[in-house]
Amino acid sequence: MIAWAIALVVWIAAGARLGRVVARVATPLRTAMVIVGFCVALMVTVIVPGVWDIVDRISPDQHFAAMVVVVLWVFLSAASAVGAVSAWPVMTRSAMRGVAIVLYTVGLLVSIAVAVGYSVPALLFVVVALALVISTGLRHVAWAPLGRGIGLIVVGSMILLIVVVVMLVESVRGANALESGIWSGAGVQFVSVAGLLIALGITWMLTETWVRARLDLKRLRGMHGLLVKRFPEVVDADSAATTTVLKASDMIAQIMDAMYIQAGAGLFDVGGREPPRSLATHSAILTEWIVNPLESDVLDTRWIAPPDGMSARRWVLVLARDYDKLEPQPNTTKAGR
Repeated sequence: MIAWAIALVVWIAAGARLGRVVARVATPLRTAMVIVGFCVALMVTVIVPGVWDIVDRISPDQHFAAMVVVVLWVFLSAASAVGAVSAWPVMTRSAMRGVAIVLYTVGLLVSIAVAVGYSVPALLFVVVALALVISTGLRHVAWAPLGRGIGLIVVGSMILLIVVVVMLVESVRGANALESGIWSGAGVQFVSVAGLLIALGITWMLTETWVRARLDLKRLRGMHGLLVKRFPEVVDADSAATTTVLKASDMIAQIMDAMYIQAGAGLFDVGGREPPRSLATHSAILTEWIVNPLESDVLDTRWIAPPDGMSARRWVLVLARDYDKLEPQPNTTKAGR
């Protein structure tokens, strides 16, 4: 049951990557991520015990199920290597296409070798490609949506690399990799976990940014509704966003624009009064001004600008949090009109 659940999650991730390519230009990197997604999805599906038996019956003497998984490893590794190379700063778009063609061609050749009974070249290719992915990925792991996704890919690739190295050592000693005990032992669980981590990694940034955008829309709804009602001109009806992430981005921009208009667009003179250094005090004064502009002190555009080191998104979310703590008063007529 767990194997089927993992397969379901991985197939969802593969579909998400395919949707990304359909919606955007199919660059070598995006195409590579689609290949990775579907190779991982097929891999975790084939190693499900019931599916394994069905696939293996196609050619039991050749260990067909194991052969399919090794071939999937080859193209998974080739596509992952394409993604890793795309992170190199010296790579141009045309050079990337050339590298992708070479990697996929070599992957095809070693896959043919697997089909005729020579699995060692394929395992060597997988080891080299995954080593490239891991070494490149470690340089880009960071505490950010993209960095966290890369981290998951790196961990999954490490687990898969260990499994492949064990099989390669067995092959060098004379054993047939397609008959390895890994296919019937704990190695299958390691392969499943590796596939799950890689699938989560290639969709992590998409998922996290979508979730954050949904949360932002919920947090900003109250303050945004007040300011847009007061200044409807900040909303451009001809450029309505179609995705959750763009809607959240537009909402933040509209809130900043509305505050700029309420602050007189730089025309109000506040006598040199500077915003306080305390973030809490700054936010509290500005939030009260948003809710009750006629009963608050006049503020200029310096007050609405995000504090140093803070993005507009974080600043607006801080204001929205303080806004939700206040009870909006009925006196919300347009300021300066």
